[in-house]
Amino acid sequence: MNATVNERPKTYKAAVDFVRQEVLAGSLRPGDKLPTERELAAQLDISRNSVREGLRVLENLGVLSSTQGSGNYIALNFDDTISEALSFLYYLRGMQESDVTEFRWMIEREALELSVQRITSGQKKRLWQELERLESAKSEEERIRSDKELHKVIVQASANDFLIASYQALTAFMDRYISTMRQRIIRGMMGNNKLEESHRLLVEGLIEGNLVKAQQGLENHFGYIEQYRHL
Repeated sequence: MNATVNERPKTYKAAVDFVRQEVLAGSLRPGDKLPTERELAAQLDISRNSVREGLRVLENLGVLSSTQGSGNYIALNFDDTISEALSFLYYLRGMQESDVTEFRWMIEREALELSVQRITSGQKKRLWQELERLESAKSEEERIRSDKELHKVIVQASANDFLIASYQALTAFMDRYISTMRQRIIRGMMGNNKLEESHRLLVEGLIEGNLVKAQQGLENHFGYIEQYRHL
């Protein structure tokens, strides 16, 4: 019985290791089809159940996509899995509000430099729409939604998958803090005009391709968070 328990992880891991090695060697690329379960079982000298288990692990990681009746293909479905794993990490580590703010600042600051260079016309349009919604919103709930969307588009415009995945995970964790952060800033400044002015500077800078202007908006925004986060 002990032998069976010890052998099980080794057998399914053989399928995982095979795919990893083929990817690293450049033999398998996104969109390529894997050999059938039967072929893999024979090649790796393991059972089809072990092959199936290994492929399931890879699919859960986002490495594979399975098409009924067609087979298994190399995929790039990492966004959700990376974000979900990081979200669990943040919760389990007990990440504090100050850590959230600091990490968010670092991500957005780095993303901004890339976004000024890579932002698309469609993303510029979305940014402007969210800014208009933010400035014309009738409730704080609407402003929070537009605030979140605006910052999300900025990071997405960086076209850097690692920054985007990290920000998505952080956003899922950060939802509990956004409304309280805004309330503290608004209470401290006795209004939201300066906060929304920072958003306008940020958006105008990105649309104009003016990094200095966009950075000033971002610095103002996070400066307000730091200044009033203890209220």
